[in-house]
Amino acid sequence: MKKLLGFVPALLLCALPLAASAHQHASFLIGGTQYDFVIGSLNEPVAVDDKTGVDFRVMSGGHMMMAEDGDMEAMGGTAAAGLEKDLKVELIAGDKKKTLDLSPVYNTPGSYKAMFIPTVATTISYRFFGTINKTPVDITFTCRAEGEDAAHEGEKEVSAGVKQLMKGGGFGCPQKKEALGFPEDATPLVSVASTANSASTKGTWALGLGVASLVLGVVAFMRRKS
Repeated sequence: MKKLLGFVPALLLCALPLAASAHQHASFLIGGTQYDFVIGSLNEPVAVDDKTGVDFRVMSGGHMMMAEDGDMEAMGGTAAAGLEKDLKVELIAGDKKKTLDLSPVYNTPGSYKAMFIPTVATTISYRFFGTINKTPVDITFTCRAEGEDAAHEGEKEVSAGVKQLMKGGGFGCPQKKEALGFPEDATPLVSVASTANSASTKGTWALGLGVASLVLGVVAFMRRKS
């Protein structure tokens, strides 16, 4: 019976699946309360020029338990609703930054999203900042390139009132769209725009040559007539 009860907290996590393979999992002690995060991107694998978004899920009030492989795992807790009021996410790619509001996912307490469209296959970080449990937080998670090992970290102090308990897994970086195409390689929008511009330029030149030829023809006709 005790063994069965031990699985109950794990079952509660089904609402926010911490075992999602394409997401990163992290647990923090924030203002004295444990918060368990699941961080990733919507519609993975993420492709350039396709709509995606930050996928952020949070449980609060859980506890840590030793897993069979010796790693610590977050167990139990309840969905942390209302974080969109005090928390924002900043997208970071090199020197480019963009701040987005977090929107609660309909009918899924503790789940949040922030939509965007990646325009370049590059490394993107999600920086969450604001307050949780009346405590200032500023935590960044970075996507994992294809073939890169998943992150595994233990305890460390992040800031006043914020302590990381563990971090593991990872989420993928945006990939070139053509690599994910089927049954043929997808054409990136940059290529489509380039082709369209090239066709437009050729059309403009052809029109110009046609007008010039018409003008020369009229001039020659007028000279013969005179």
